[in-house]
Amino acid sequence: MNKKILLMLILLIGILVITGCGNESANTSTKVKEITIGYFPNLTHAPGILGVANESFEKEFEGIKVNFKTFPKGSLFMDAIATGQVDIGYVGPGPVLNRYLQGAKVKVLASASIAGNVIVGNESSHISSPIDLANKTIATPGLACSHDLLLRRFLWNNDLKMKKRGGNIKQVLQKPAAMMGLFEQEQIDAAVVSEPWAAVMEEKIDAKILVNWNEMPWGGKMPATVIATTTEFTEDHPKLVKKFLKVNEDNINFIKNNRKESLKLIQQEIKRITKQKLSINILDQALTRTKLTSNIDPEIIQEFANISGDLGVIKKSTDVTGLVDKSFLKEIKQ
Repeated sequence: MNKKILLMLILLIGILVITGCGNESANTSTKVKEITIGYFPNLTHAPGILGVANESFEKEFEGIKVNFKTFPKGSLFMDAIATGQVDIGYVGPGPVLNRYLQGAKVKVLASASIAGNVIVGNESSHISSPIDLANKTIATPGLACSHDLLLRRFLWNNDLKMKKRGGNIKQVLQKPAAMMGLFEQEQIDAAVVSEPWAAVMEEKIDAKILVNWNEMPWGGKMPATVIATTTEFTEDHPKLVKKFLKVNEDNINFIKNNRKESLKLIQQEIKRITKQKLSINILDQALTRTKLTSNIDPEIIQEFANISGDLGVIKKSTDVTGLVDKSFLKEIKQ
């Protein structure tokens, strides 16, 4: 009788183990036939760009079809995340935290880069200190984007304001490519841009760096690019999340240890997307102002969100508790 009970227990445990393994597998790769990754052709997205160029995403997601989509701005990336066109990818912190505060179930899992954002100026504008920005025209790629929020904080730190906030600084919204023409026509005096655009403007139109990456708010520690996905994706596919973060981590280390090779691959990938070939010198200069790291500080993200509230983009609470989830990053680093 005891032997029969023991055999039945062993059989039951075996069934539970098999069932458990089956469920775990069902929640990861066996149910997923495709994964779509989003990113931008900016140097601040370098780990992701390299992942496309060296096919490290395909290698890590073996057996799964990997698709890639590029975006010109963060709001379009967040639209794609919301509609299921993208599963996970790279985006600036501004768009993702704004969507989170608007009720979207999204997560920030890690950083890809910090710094990488600077304020460039027109040589003829005679701007040599923050106070010289008064009565000038400054361009940002969008409203409430990461560049815009950084600028707002920078102005606030220097007792300056936009005209719409009772100050004397005019703001215009333009894509970086269009900014170059406006600089040459002297229609704008300064702009907040991500790399490699600052390095491009330095070389092509003799723009100068007015505020370098380490002089920006938070001493340049503000994430330029984060890894974002939906809460549903983290819950349903934790193994795939960790695979993605592993590729990001590996590529950060590869770029640090193989700078020349990495820049050549990134150059090729940016050219494929934008049809423009940036010189290695431009990319190398841009990388000196971009710090690649997966580490992320939730407190800085919270302060960033508070600016959205002050700006009026968010009408409700600006509490982003729960947006940043570092548990997956901790696991892969261990």
